[in-house]
Amino acid sequence: MDKTIRRAGLALSRRAFFGGATAATVLAATGSIADNRTGRRWYRGMLHMHTHWSDGRALPEQAVAAYKDAGYDFIALSDHNRFQDNPDKWMAVGTGKEKGWPPKVVHPDCFKAFVKRFGSGNVRERDGKTEVRLATYPELKKMFDEPEKFLLLPGVEITTDAKATGQTYAMHMNVIGIDDIIERAKKAGLIEGLPKHTVASAIRETREMSEALAKERGQECICMVNHPNWLFYDVGTQDIIDNPELRYFEVCSNGSEWLVPKELDGEWYHDHIWDAVLAYRATHGQQLLYGFGCDDTHFYPGSGLENPYVFGDGYIMVRAEELSQKALFEAIRRGDFYASSELDLEDVSFDAKTRTLKVSVPATPDVKYRIRFITTKKGTPLDPVSYVEIPATKEHMNRARKVPIYADGIGATAKLAEGRRGERLEASYTLDAKDLYVRARVESDAPTQFKRRHKLHPDHHTAWTQPYAN
Repeated sequence: MDKTIRRAGLALSRRAFFGGATAATVLAATGSIADNRTGRRWYRGMLHMHTHWSDGRALPEQAVAAYKDAGYDFIALSDHNRFQDNPDKWMAVGTGKEKGWPPKVVHPDCFKAFVKRFGSGNVRERDGKTEVRLATYPELKKMFDEPEKFLLLPGVEITTDAKATGQTYAMHMNVIGIDDIIERAKKAGLIEGLPKHTVASAIRETREMSEALAKERGQECICMVNHPNWLFYDVGTQDIIDNPELRYFEVCSNGSEWLVPKELDGEWYHDHIWDAVLAYRATHGQQLLYGFGCDDTHFYPGSGLENPYVFGDGYIMVRAEELSQKALFEAIRRGDFYASSELDLEDVSFDAKTRTLKVSVPATPDVKYRIRFITTKKGTPLDPVSYVEIPATKEHMNRARKVPIYADGIGATAKLAEGRRGERLEASYTLDAKDLYVRARVESDAPTQFKRRHKLHPDHHTAWTQPYAN
């Protein structure tokens, strides 16, 4: 690979931003590595985060600036059921003692940090209160976009409660790429109620409406299901299986919290969901499901309310011809990207002729890697072998759950390549006739720098390639 740096200022890479980066990790982490085979470059992106337009704890300028400062190449703000298009949206500055969800005022520390960096042009005094105006999406694009350096994409998180079964279950889905929002959600609060819907039908209708809106506006969109089986939000494996047209979900989302049943304790649960869906889809000749990494943050460095636990540890790396929405979406649709939680790969390639997936990880001092190639064999039972019942309790928002457990052959490790500490690791796997698909999970023995409070997030730096079918 041509390791020519595209832009100056490696100190602005994400890892350098957090500190402790070496030249090798900075080189691997920047979205600036050109691929001589295709002329494409790797771009780092985040497609799930929130601001004061919904329930984030930062003003929009602060949120965008945090990612640009950290060396990200593209992001999309995804506020709950809100697109940032009202030029007259103001919020009062509070005392710092206010509580409740969503925040109804701007924290004074957040306001002070905002004025210090962005000035007081959007500040006014009204009825004895200080107010700050929320910047719109067009204003943010004008302020932050730079050709081949940074791109802001439009986005929204559609958040709904499905109530058709007598119990309330929730579905969250990000729609990226449309500078508008479907009318159904636009008329709702931050959580809309859908009395006649199940979670599966809510996914289907939201995707169909969003794709129709994109077509109407001459745009394109990407729809992904967020944090499946989170403590409060209830997209299950079968809901995704029942939506074969859905192509994307979050395999890593820092905004997830859940009590993992003992049957899965110590395992990476979203991998179980992914492989169950992949096995079903590959068996039935359907499109494979691709995985995103996101941090779903509500707090940002530089906002006066820093909380590093929820910033910067989930993202995607996309290999595209240029930094544009069109090129990024084309790359994502062909699966030319990977999801990561603080682990940057050197290369990922799939040879269609030999059916071989190859993955390489750059050397990092004092760090040991292993590459796990994961598949499901043809003929493996696709139905759950058992279920774990989670009763309705206050902790679970009074929503009972029935979590499926699948056969050991679903998502089995077909090959494990382990490297030596401080050395580069490269490994490959060739699909055999019995494999339905293959994907790779790259695992580091470097613990994440963020304190975890849940088990829907890996404890060590991890990256996931997309799957490839036989």
